[in-house]
Amino acid sequence: MKILLLMKRFSTNRDMITENFGREVRLFSEINKLGQTVTVLCADQVKKERITTKLNGMDVEIHPFTVQGIPKLVATARRMAAENDVIVGATHPLLGYIAHLAAKASGRKMVYDLRDNYETYNFTNIPFLKRGHLPNSINNHVIRSCDLAICVSESLKQKIAGQRANKPTITIQNGAGTKLFRPLNRERCRKKLGLPERVPIIVYTGHISRERGANTLIEAFTQVRQKHPDAMLLLSGQVDKEINISQPGIVYKELPRRNDVVTGINCGNVAAVPQPENDTTKYAFPYKLLEYMACGVPVVATAVGDVREVLSKYPECLAQPGNASDIAQNIISAITSKKKPSYKHIVQQYSWEKLARKLNSELVKLR
Repeated sequence: MKILLLMKRFSTNRDMITENFGREVRLFSEINKLGQTVTVLCADQVKKERITTKLNGMDVEIHPFTVQGIPKLVATARRMAAENDVIVGATHPLLGYIAHLAAKASGRKMVYDLRDNYETYNFTNIPFLKRGHLPNSINNHVIRSCDLAICVSESLKQKIAGQRANKPTITIQNGAGTKLFRPLNRERCRKKLGLPERVPIIVYTGHISRERGANTLIEAFTQVRQKHPDAMLLLSGQVDKEINISQPGIVYKELPRRNDVVTGINCGNVAAVPQPENDTTKYAFPYKLLEYMACGVPVVATAVGDVREVLSKYPECLAQPGNASDIAQNIISAITSKKKPSYKHIVQQYSWEKLARKLNSELVKLR
């Protein structure tokens, strides 16, 4: 089977092609290994480059992307769709719609990968194409029309189920690459990053924003410091202007490579997923959860969406969303506990290889 994957090049300021990173890259690299032929059409909205390259055995065409260039991208997608059996629209609802148009024009099957609740996405910087009725109508049209809908979480699958009638709709969560994300010696990792060896360290990686709960985590951390005055909060990721990280005990580190992220996670006594409950987090499946667990670091996460289900057998790891005191108490308990939870059996369920096999079994039904 020949598969055309339409995706954007950059996500959360990360170049998914050159960094070999992201849900779509990981899943479809594995699909390619399973005997399908995957070609990637990549929309570059940042550097606006035109490049032809290879990634994990997949042919990749990177094309410049602007609002004015949408007709040109549609024409390219239609041309490439005619050479493939299945068209996958991913990473953004606008690209999902372009994939829908290309599949319809070429008479091919169309798959829509919903990595998030796309109702929270801005389509462009043009006011009438930001969040609102028109973008949501386009997104919902693709959800209703596609031959297969892939949801990143069970909660998102339940949300869109009413629009799908009897059409195939599956859940493929985010996973973790266990060859990369694995337990490392904590003292060596701290030495590598210039961190103290003996103090409690709480780790958070990713977007440091109010939407992701960073403000609540920092509030919780001030309470942790009352019990453990030498505790440190290690942060890495894009920092929103509204978040003040210049506070006692907070250390920020640039972790530009994926290997560096693994080192940072393994510095922690605890790793935090402090999401509040909102229209983004209710339907998300955070990468960091499985990455933390794969590194064997005790996790404290808020009970939002599928996170609640993943950690259902670890009630000590779950805190109330938006409740800084509850998060702080769970962090303190994790720091002082002599028993370290083992997540190995859960992590094995969410390997990219296993998730890709599940997806592949659904894709072959579209022939």
